Amino acid sequence: MSSCEIYPIVDELSSKGKSFCIVTEVFPDGKVKRGVISEGKVVVGNLDELAFSEKEEIDTPNGKVKVMMDCVQGNPNVIVIGNGKVARHLVELMKFLNYPVTVVGDHDIQDIDANVVNDISLLSSLIDGNTFVVVANEGGKHYDITGVETAIRSGARYVSLMASRNRAAASIQRMINDGLSEEEIKKRLYSPAGLDLGSKTPQEIALSIASQIVAVSRGGEGVHYMLKKNPYDLLGKVKDESCSWSGEEAHQSC
Repeated sequence: MSSCEIYPIVDELSSKGKSFCIVTEVFPDGKVKRGVISEGKVVVGNLDELAFSEKEEIDTPNGKVKVMMDCVQGNPNVIVIGNGKVARHLVELMKFLNYPVTVVGDHDIQDIDANVVNDISLLSSLIDGNTFVVVANEGGKHYDITGVETAIRSGARYVSLMASRNRAAASIQRMINDGLSEEEIKKRLYSPAGLDLGSKTPQEIALSIASQIVAVSRGGEGVHYMLKKNPYDLLGKVKDESCSWSGEEAHQSC
């Protein structure tokens, strides 16, 4: 089974918030089996019981079988605190990426396609150890610090505050004055929020924050892929595995 066949299944599972593993079995004779496992079952592919093994190499009567698993956890809950343009674009992006989103504010938030909680005092009840919290109010709101402090004290996995460098420093100092340690703040808070994409517009700023959420969630580094996986090192050593061109050879390679 090729990547071209697996990606639609992965997309469907991701859209439903399900965790899954892409499994590759390599047999002694060179035969390769690939498929997808979710909720303890083979969703697609001709995998056998070896796919459920926790070992990377299994002895069989015919030799050793290598089992490689690439597992993806369901997306964590994202809480967006704010109602401005960046917050709204961020909600749209995270929903597009199949993340469950809740919007929290201190007034009647309307016309936004997400679960809405119009009471900042309820924030702590929405947070667990895998929750991502973003405070995104252009220019800042009076409840921003409350939101950040609550998220940190509640053990959220990721907390970010959209702010300038100066406002971020002032906010951190205020939280230290409120009793949070600098070490705990530095461990959990990302502020200014987002990755450096050179963002200028509200949409681009939202994208930089969304990119950071994905990077933290998936353990990424936020660097150019070509620097980590340099294709020039493999020139002349690999065959074309593209799924985007037609023909029998393309079909076989995919």
